[in-house]
Amino acid sequence: MTWTRLNDVIGGNTSFLISSHVNPDGDCIGSQLAFAWYLESLHKETVIFNRDAVPRKLRFLDGSGRISNERPARAFDVLIVLDSSNPDRLGWSGYETAAPVIVNIDHHEDNAAFAALNIVDTHSAATGQILYRFFTDTGVAYPPPVAQALYTAIMTDTGGFRFSNTNGAVLRACADLADKGADCAEAYRRLYASDSPAGLLLKSRIWSTATFYFGGKICSMEMPMSLIDEIGADYGDSEGMADYTIAADGVEAGMLIKYNDKESHFSLRSAGAVDVGQIARTITGGGGHTNAAGCTIGRPIEQARALMLDILGKELANARTRHSVRR
Repeated sequence: MTWTRLNDVIGGNTSFLISSHVNPDGDCIGSQLAFAWYLESLHKETVIFNRDAVPRKLRFLDGSGRISNERPARAFDVLIVLDSSNPDRLGWSGYETAAPVIVNIDHHEDNAAFAALNIVDTHSAATGQILYRFFTDTGVAYPPPVAQALYTAIMTDTGGFRFSNTNGAVLRACADLADKGADCAEAYRRLYASDSPAGLLLKSRIWSTATFYFGGKICSMEMPMSLIDEIGADYGDSEGMADYTIAADGVEAGMLIKYNDKESHFSLRSAGAVDVGQIARTITGGGGHTNAAGCTIGRPIEQARALMLDILGKELANARTRHSVRR
């Protein structure tokens, strides 16, 4: 991958707005902080804006407090969209007016190539891995807090190195980031072993909803959005729970449903038999990867759950048919 066009955009402009997807995760926040540091090392004016707040577990990253949830009223020279496959995922309208030049850096398979400059590598496990390669290829020396941000970005999008997108390139990148100052133990502790009492209670309530369908092939967990305020938890405390929907033996697909009276958001996971990214893309605003994706259905939980179970059930049946034909 060559970086000439990206460097030309950066060199030829002064002010930059960085944004990413709704419900930000570690790849989103880590990538934003790392790229903001780079721009500011070149004396560029940089603002980071997301629709939603930084999850509590990611606030240990240096500079996370600077990320605003209020859209700037002014325009910028360049809008940098990180880790977002399409503009709808930003969660705010009028992105086209934020800057005359838009740069899209992402790793999702369903990226819509919506920008003037699209740097999309679907073979990368995380957007943070793309930025790591950019810094490495162009000889950028960065301090330990940036290494920590990139390490966190990659670690979270590989599920703590548990997902199938963990490969030699990922591990070599993270080893190099550790050598450059990333604190691996601290990142793990903050992300996977530092629940607040309310956060732990939230997870226990989600666990209690586990239900199995289609002879144990599909697992569903649920969380009413009102539960967060009820027990004093943070939205980010539910991060990672969707991964456990495919933890039981025999489960092929799972879904964590976060819902209110009007809509239901699905975090979909696959053990490999079905492509949940393809499923999510059939629903407006949805998308993601083969094994991890998300979408929102504008219906109450009972209707939305029934619809998604029907879709998943048919996909499982089709997968079994394809497997039998190959045999």
